[in-house]
Amino acid sequence: MICDAHGHKMSKSLGNIIDPIEIINGISLDSLHNRLEEGNLDPKELDVAKAGLIINFPHGIAECGADALRFALISYTTQSFWISSMVQQTLECRSICYGQNGEDYVPPNKYTPGKYLL
Repeated sequence: MICDAHGHKMSKSLGNIIDPIEIINGISLDSLHNRLEEGNLDPKELDVAKAGLIINFPHGIAECGADALRFALISYTTQSFWISSMVQQTLECRSICYGQNGEDYVPPNKYTPGKYLL
């Protein structure tokens, strides 16, 4: 089960779902808020979800790349059934994959969903 950084189950109704593409390509806080507004959250829940995003991702989500995400997900296979704080784990794996704390990481191209399907 995938949970947020606070151990809560990720749920569309809570607005705490992070798309893996957002971890790979990175996303700004404003774009995260826009994604929430496009969903079907109740206005009261929308305010709570936005506040949670501000606390968890004050500068958005840094671009991590697909390799770092794969590495982070593989690291969970030796742990428990619960996957939590996937974004932070992926940021840590970025430094392992790309060296120098991952600060100089620049992917060659952006991934476009569905572009490579046959």
